Amino acid sequence: MTARVSVADGRLRIDRSGVARWFGASVDIPLTHIVSVARADPEHVRRWIKGIRLAGIEIPRRLTWGVYRQAGKLTWWDIAPGTDALFITLRDERLDHLVVEVDDPAALMHALETARAHADPPAATSDQTR
Repeated sequence: MTARVSVADGRLRIDRSGVARWFGASVDIPLTHIVSVARADPEHVRRWIKGIRLAGIEIPRRLTWGVYRQAGKLTWWDIAPGTDALFITLRDERLDHLVVEVDDPAALMHALETARAHADPPAATSDQTR
């Protein structure tokens, strides 16, 4: 159940696909709020401790979708175990991380890096320790 991901107009948009879209929720993030993007190793994703589920669904070994809190951080999961996924770190958002299943992680990472290079730099904040 790969998510539909688009990068356009300085934003990253992630929409659910298939039956999971009935549960609603999509993510729309300005590219300037993305700190880093990394490919998530499917074996590591399977073993990650997600934390406490605040909203969403989990079917063990089948689907993880929703918001989880671990160590004071909020992570939005949208994956099926053993699939290709990206781990995206955010700033200045309610969510701290995104873990999302995608068809072609390398292509999306390239698209994000290219788009981020052309995005406006973030405005300076008074708190530089974030």
